[in-house]
Amino acid sequence: MTTHVFIGPTLSAEEVLAAVDRATVHGPVRHGDLLALDTGAADTVLIVDGVFHQTAPVRHKEITDTLARGTRVIGASSMGALRAAELWPYGMEGVGLVFGMYARGDLDADEEVAVGHLPSGAHRQLTVPLVNVRWTISNAVAERALDPGHGVALLEAARALHYTERSWAAVVHTTRRLRPASAEAAEALRDFARRRPDLSDVKRRDALLALSHCAAPPRPAPSPGRTPAWMVPRTMYLERWRGLHRAAVRDRHPAGVSELDVLRFQQLYAPDFPERYRRFALTRIAGAPSDLAGSGLDRAALEAAGRRGVTAARLPRTAWSYWLTAEERRAGGPEHHLVKLLVRSFRSAPGAAPFHDAPAELRGTKEAWAASADAVAAADRLNARMARTGERRTPRHLPRALVRRHLVDTWGVEEPAALTAVARDRGFISLEEAEDAARRFVLLRRASGNQRPVAL
Repeated sequence: MTTHVFIGPTLSAEEVLAAVDRATVHGPVRHGDLLALDTGAADTVLIVDGVFHQTAPVRHKEITDTLARGTRVIGASSMGALRAAELWPYGMEGVGLVFGMYARGDLDADEEVAVGHLPSGAHRQLTVPLVNVRWTISNAVAERALDPGHGVALLEAARALHYTERSWAAVVHTTRRLRPASAEAAEALRDFARRRPDLSDVKRRDALLALSHCAAPPRPAPSPGRTPAWMVPRTMYLERWRGLHRAAVRDRHPAGVSELDVLRFQQLYAPDFPERYRRFALTRIAGAPSDLAGSGLDRAALEAAGRRGVTAARLPRTAWSYWLTAEERRAGGPEHHLVKLLVRSFRSAPGAAPFHDAPAELRGTKEAWAASADAVAAADRLNARMARTGERRTPRHLPRALVRRHLVDTWGVEEPAALTAVARDRGFISLEEAEDAARRFVLLRRASGNQRPVAL
């Protein structure tokens, strides 16, 4: 049972640990962070802070995927309040005043909770969120430290500032420029905020409340008429995000090597991957049991294709020339040709890739998987060292001819049509896609001097 807390400028890690014993503290949540967690029904995720400007924010699908695993997800204060206001009908719990204002529609802009902060591990806050300005004005009026007539002017002055520039000093300066009659009120508001931090930081208040809420029993399930998270459709984008962000071998590579990273490596270099992929594609086409193999699997796939109108007799000549090489078309019979075509043209959905995450059928042995993860990590370390030596020293700057030569040496074929055929037999949509995947590993192969970066 683990409580994961995503926090940044709103609270420090020390404050989180003081409130929730043995919590696992993370930085502000970003796209992929929840998918990388191995959470279950006994775990809790609290989202307070999140990024949205520097990198992609946490997606709604990632949160509903976490909820569908039975994990309790709570949001408050900042990004957490935003997402909870959008996803409470699916089971996410919202806590605090900021959440309430978003849920009721009193607030509707992300800017209300946005702040500028240092990108360091401490995420020290540099500016004041607009929602805090609102709350401070309200409390200052209630405490008779501010005349109600100046509230609108001060709020408009704060709204005129970009969130990266909004500080109490900037609010005072902007008020003097835009609303001179309220300049003294702006100074009084600034002084009140300094004197009464308990009445000027609603985001901090909500975050502390949410930490205490983690210890309370979960709320009842959503009432009838609302949609539980496990009923939210899974999309190919979510599947791909899961493969891109889940660690391939947990706790093995601190820098992070994902499942799709390792599968891409095996797709390029594992000698038995074409056979793995062939079984995977034909099984999906046939809808057959996973233990069906050999001619029985071929026959099941051909029958399934025939029921959908895909037969050797009906396919135009251009289909054969596109999917098979001239040498392949001269060898074997129509059914043999059609099986090859089915494998190479397989897609999980119209226009989509053959696979999005890392299916168990394509992973190979545990030993090969771990060795492949080590090779990916080694390639990344080498690429990072090379990038530090100067500009244009990264994999994406490698000449395409050099990358193609790498595949020629690896796969043992040189003619472009044969290279394309091998790429498709390994589940790549095209030779260009295979070349783009191989860029990451070219320098490792050249440094090791081996035909393949690792023995699989």
